[in-house]
Amino acid sequence: MSCPRQPHRPPHTSNSGFVVSKFIDVGERRLDIEGFHSWAMGNLVENRNRGIFAEWLVGQALGVISEGDVRLEWDSYDLPYGATRVEVKASGFCQTWYQVQPSKPIFNIAPRRWCWDAKTGEMVEHVPPERCADVYVLCLHETKCATDEGVSEHPRYIGHSNGSAEQIHATTENVGDPKYWKFWVVSKHALDDEFGAQKTVGLASLNGRFGNPIAWSEIRDALDLCIDGSQRASLLPES
Repeated sequence: MSCPRQPHRPPHTSNSGFVVSKFIDVGERRLDIEGFHSWAMGNLVENRNRGIFAEWLVGQALGVISEGDVRLEWDSYDLPYGATRVEVKASGFCQTWYQVQPSKPIFNIAPRRWCWDAKTGEMVEHVPPERCADVYVLCLHETKCATDEGVSEHPRYIGHSNGSAEQIHATTENVGDPKYWKFWVVSKHALDDEFGAQKTVGLASLNGRFGNPIAWSEIRDALDLCIDGSQRASLLPES
């Protein structure tokens, strides 16, 4: 079953269409809405924020986010690229808590029995469970140097092949810099063929089956090739 996507809502609007101003006056107090954005999303090292930023980063690479677009929180996939449904998954070596060694990056690729259709407001059942997007972009944040531009975050650790650990800083600055990210662009059919109903995948499996990751500037070309390959495969007769 297809999972249609709801058009983007205008900026700073609620579901009812009420426009939210930048400031809200409450008696003698003035609340700065932009201050809320900084407070809620200011630390891009935090897992949820890093994941949302990865969606935006991929959207920028694909040119599918226009000025004034607002992220849709609930849908069966993250980004529309023409008629192609794109799902973005992010992981990284560093966390916001103290670490004696780096985390092991893992990506969620689980098939789903239920997918939310944002256009109709209904849950769509898939039996057997399936992956609802056409293409998956798996994003790895690799912190390789300290860019602690006055950011007071705790030190993180990045491991080396010889087993040692280098104390560095994972910061909003290097999360926000595309050069510290690597990407795999993989079709739904490739994930199905390689991993079946497997729920997660790590770096060794990705590199072993799909080759080395690509840079941010290569995402769009890789996705176009992925779409083209999937379309050609769909035209082949069944054996």
